[in-house]
Amino acid sequence: MMDSVTCSATRADGQPCQGKAGAGGFCFAHDPALREKRRAAYATGGRNKATPRRLDKLMPASLRPVLDHLYAALEETHAGELDARQASAMASLAGAIAKLFESTELESRLQALEALEGRHGTAR
Repeated sequence: MMDSVTCSATRADGQPCQGKAGAGGFCFAHDPALREKRRAAYATGGRNKATPRRLDKLMPASLRPVLDHLYAALEETHAGELDARQASAMASLAGAIAKLFESTELESRLQALEALEGRHGTAR
């Protein structure tokens, strides 16, 4: 009875697959009928783990337009449409904004830690 529940495929190491079998007798990873669906899922997973995607998730919403402007300025500078001095000034200003956000974030985290320590310190 147990064999009808587990995948009928063999893993790469020669051991029987222990995955839950679907209607075709195979798990998602081994079902030949789901090959294209697996490829699409793997591709989506790979794109969502890409460094730009992770950085995008960490970017504060208020900085997203700044980053978009910097990307555009980079392309315009490369194409010769934007003066390098203007691009340099933009990068400098963006750096100052990023430092301000970083210091604000660190201050916020420090205050949270101090508040947590204060609660634990009074309990001792």
